[in-house]
Amino acid sequence: MDSPVSDGTVTVPVGGTIDDLSISPLTLTPAFSPSIADYYVRCDAGSNDLTLSITTGGSTSTSEHILNEGDAIIVGDNWVRCLPHDFPNVVVTAHPDVGTPTPGYYLVSDNIFAAALDVNGTPVWYERELAACDVDSFSPDTLSYLPNAEFPYAFDGKSVFDIHSLDTGDVETVSSPDAPTDEHELRVLDDGTFLLFSDPLVTGVDLTGLSTFGSDETIADCEIEQVDGSGNLLWSWRATDHVDPVKESVAPGVNKINGVNVDDVFHCNAIDVGPNNDLLVSQRHTSALYDIDRGTGTVQWKLGGTAFSKDGAPHLAVTGDDFGGFNLQHDARFTGSNTITLFDDHGLDAGAGSGVARGLELQLDHGAGTATVSYQVRGKAESQFMGSFRRDADGHSVVGWGYVPTDARILTEVDADGNDVLDVGFVLPPPLKASDAVSYRAIKVPLSQLDHNKLRAAVVADTGSGSGAD
Repeated sequence: MDSPVSDGTVTVPVGGTIDDLSISPLTLTPAFSPSIADYYVRCDAGSNDLTLSITTGGSTSTSEHILNEGDAIIVGDNWVRCLPHDFPNVVVTAHPDVGTPTPGYYLVSDNIFAAALDVNGTPVWYERELAACDVDSFSPDTLSYLPNAEFPYAFDGKSVFDIHSLDTGDVETVSSPDAPTDEHELRVLDDGTFLLFSDPLVTGVDLTGLSTFGSDETIADCEIEQVDGSGNLLWSWRATDHVDPVKESVAPGVNKINGVNVDDVFHCNAIDVGPNNDLLVSQRHTSALYDIDRGTGTVQWKLGGTAFSKDGAPHLAVTGDDFGGFNLQHDARFTGSNTITLFDDHGLDAGAGSGVARGLELQLDHGAGTATVSYQVRGKAESQFMGSFRRDADGHSVVGWGYVPTDARILTEVDADGNDVLDVGFVLPPPLKASDAVSYRAIKVPLSQLDHNKLRAAVVADTGSGSGAD
């Protein structure tokens, strides 16, 4: 007997205003509301026999459909997506008594999918990949992410960033021309060129005095590269030229790569362009931020970490903070000439009970050599890795929590008064690990950045046999 054939994405005619909508035997999520346009049902692998029920004007009609994962049913202005069986369970907690999130899309990922969620937590767009990471949108109707991330950093040279055009379906790739492309950051400059990290290995490094390391170590360097659309290297900067790992690394790691122990003494994870075309660089394993002069490569000032600077740069210390400063941070960003935001993991290397993960805004005083906390959103426990924090012009902020073993939330949005207006979590069923449902960052973009219908149409039906468009 032949296997049933999927109906694909189908349009069901509807006459009049929809009063109710359901799909059996599955659960429509979120619950139907005239104010909501995007829904999903969690499908099984392969084909799914479904019954659509539509109520208009007190009369209910039904129709039968066979859908594969990724297919959709269009009913008027409403889309119901047949969500893949292995997409994380999305847990949404709204707080309408306090307030509502601003319109927009949350750009997130787990260990497989890149996705854009609406403010109801519905995946309006997603793409299955080998290991999706760092989803962002740098220009209207484009989505960028690294589809084949390697953790904790790149090591085999195969990783690339993809920039997807929702208009044409074309994919532009960006990668380092001479070393493994790191998954932590991609920035697009005003001239159309790109900034990214690469992780070249350096042998014979003397780390005597740092923990138990010796005089002949192999380390993963942190290299910032500016490349054009053809992959040509235009400018580069290496941490080993400007940062002393023995005197500045506070939480080095060791990874075995191709049978060799490689010391992770820097672990760069964020780049931002400052008001003077300087670069703000976050190094997780030094627990410090570095402001770099693009012309000379010199570190102009250092924030956090140890007071030592190989370049002799002024040191800014966090003062008046209950947690004693940030630790193992991510996602550092300029929000003004003397204002910086970051996600403070305050991870296990900081010591158990030393604080909780938080989104942090710091006011810099270069004259006094200090940074003070001007705003923060505190979490529930330390975050072991990943995370993000962004503040919007309307005063709302979005925190991506990284991996907090006791907290399944991937993001929280708070309003201008610091009230929690929305929490979104990812949960994976056993035997999948909770750490596989972590989103590297949670970036919110306004509705105007990504066309709603183009997002919907860009989802590729998936039979479970592999990746989507790629």
